[in-house]
Amino acid sequence: MSSKKKKQVASLLQRFEFTDFATIVATSPIKRKDGLRKYVDRDSKGRWPSYKGFRSLIPDIVGVARGLDPTDVFDMSNIEKGLKMRCHKDDLPRNIDAAKCLYSFVRPMTFSAYDDHPRNPLYISHDRTISMRVEHYIVDGDRGAFQFINPRAEPFSADALRIAMSLIHHNYVSGDFEAFDVEVIELSRELIIGPRGGLKYVGDRVASISRLPRDELADRVWLNEQANSVYALLMELAEEP
Repeated sequence: MSSKKKKQVASLLQRFEFTDFATIVATSPIKRKDGLRKYVDRDSKGRWPSYKGFRSLIPDIVGVARGLDPTDVFDMSNIEKGLKMRCHKDDLPRNIDAAKCLYSFVRPMTFSAYDDHPRNPLYISHDRTISMRVEHYIVDGDRGAFQFINPRAEPFSADALRIAMSLIHHNYVSGDFEAFDVEVIELSRELIIGPRGGLKYVGDRVASISRLPRDELADRVWLNEQANSVYALLMELAEEP
């Protein structure tokens, strides 16, 4: 039994992203353990690139209503200043790039944005959760929707996108929000294949928005089973030499 491996798995569980979880669940069950092993092994190779600064400013970028707060709505210069205060120097370019793409995409829209709703985590075991980072919802006329912003250059696969939206629906759409939709905004780049067959995401980010009809949602019971499977596989990895 490796104490190093246990520490790696514990560290992963502390910062495993909702996007990573959806991607793993979208993977064939026979390939999941190898996929998770790549995440675990990655932990020992230095710091992970982060969009933490960008995520903390999503409400300001989309213009969340502040109630009685007299502060002006942030413009892009304010957002860049905020990112410079929050980001590691290695992460700043990607955070600014994602912020500019999202800002130019959502600010011309006519919806109103709010953040007065519970931030429900995703439980992958009885005592382990992953933050889903759904920071706001929007109201556009008579339609409401919870929005998840995916800042990564690599977009979701079709299956991972469906799973991500299904998880958000089951965790957020209830009670006063029962009629709400779920939306995912991706800020991805174009994928090109290099001369030696390597894959790389290049060029300007292009924002896109996806919605999932309710009759295409993944079943809640099935999703719970997949969460249990992923957690069990991580515990198996922790016991490996």
